[in-house]
Amino acid sequence: MKSLTLFLITFYQDVLSIFIKNVLGIKSSCRFNPSCSEYAKISIEKEGILKGSVSSLRRLLKCQPFYKTYDRPIAV
Repeated sequence: MKSLTLFLITFYQDVLSIFIKNVLGIKSSCRFNPSCSEYAKISIEKEGILKGSVSSLRRLLKCQPFYKTYDRPIAV
């Protein structure tokens, strides 16, 4: 399950995000560094599928203009 989730995130980064930007013309950039998809990959690899997915979902919910810019770092 973990490898499938990581594959889907990589597929999104390599194929879907390029399609969205180039074909649909939606030009947006992530306000976080690393990007939300890269953060999801790192957190799932380090924390496991369940805890990493929850951390990633929390971060995605912060992707709005009204949220403060503080972000929780990934536990090493």
